Amino acid sequence: MSLRSVIRLFSYSLLVIIVLHACDPDRIYENNVKIQPEGWRTDERARFEVEINDTIHPCNIYINVRNNVNYKYMDFWLFVNVYSPAGMVASDTINIMLADYHGKWQGHGLGSKFDTRMIFRKNMRFPVSGKYVFEYEQAMRDELLTGIEDIGLRIEKHIIK
Repeated sequence: MSLRSVIRLFSYSLLVIIVLHACDPDRIYENNVKIQPEGWRTDERARFEVEINDTIHPCNIYINVRNNVNYKYMDFWLFVNVYSPAGMVASDTINIMLADYHGKWQGHGLGSKFDTRMIFRKNMRFPVSGKYVFEYEQAMRDELLTGIEDIGLRIEKHIIK
């Protein structure tokens, strides 16, 4: 493949990514945090700061997880803390199934990486506008958890279908 073909392919790929990213009108917020290649320590937190202005329309909140085939469990436990602008803290413990009982990965993916999106809150309204902070902490018993590559937060408009 010539350099010109590679550049052309890269340009087209980049354009497709930009167009697909722009064609997500329901998304209010989405961000993913890369986990260090050596693993996720129990004392490390993934943090997401979200400015919420709409307290009228309901939304759905999702947790995004990207794992690789080296993840040695079928599920993933996560501590979630949500800090509101009013000073309230809501804490939850979430279990995300990444594989079935036969070891088949449940997420979408190609090769050795799989993306899973799990609903955290459905059809909810934020009580007040302002900055909300979502913090994730891995809740597995491993001091250094390997196989989780990214962890993320997605907030989108709740659409009745």
